[in-house]
Amino acid sequence: MNLRKAIPAAALLAVVIVVTACGAQKNGQESGGRTPKQVRMNEQRAIDRAEEIIHQAVDGMSPKPTLEPMGYMPVGACIARDDHRPDDRVQVTVIYKLTGVPGSEAQNLVRQARDAWLKQGYTYNSGEDDWSTPFPAVYMRTEPDDFWMNAVTGVVDRARSEGLASLKVTSPCFLPPG
Repeated sequence: MNLRKAIPAAALLAVVIVVTACGAQKNGQESGGRTPKQVRMNEQRAIDRAEEIIHQAVDGMSPKPTLEPMGYMPVGACIARDDHRPDDRVQVTVIYKLTGVPGSEAQNLVRQARDAWLKQGYTYNSGEDDWSTPFPAVYMRTEPDDFWMNAVTGVVDRARSEGLASLKVTSPCFLPPG
């Protein structure tokens, strides 16, 4: 091979390697330059963590609601696919309806859930909530383990502005054992 042709080819290869390495490092970091923590997960760990997040919101609430489970199968196919290809990953979703309190307290319960989660250091997932509506919703997530949660109200009696509150926590996607 001719030395005149080898030098530009080597220089081009070096540039490609540097650019690729920088891009890989940048794509692997969250805002602030932190590398996201890889969390080992299985079904029981995901359920336990989701329950912990629910109780962080509910345990300090006043009036004290009763947690009524909604749904039967907490484990399902991963819906957060980023490449639109099927895979074997699953995720856990835990949902509770907050009962045993007046329907007029629904907005207050959502606000209390938000405050408790903010106190834990969790962040908003999609902007701040709009408290001017009679039935606000809060969408947040944990860091660094990336559980997504929401506290929402549903309409029970629109004329009296009464609602029903629920809490939902969804785990990040993980591969089941085997």
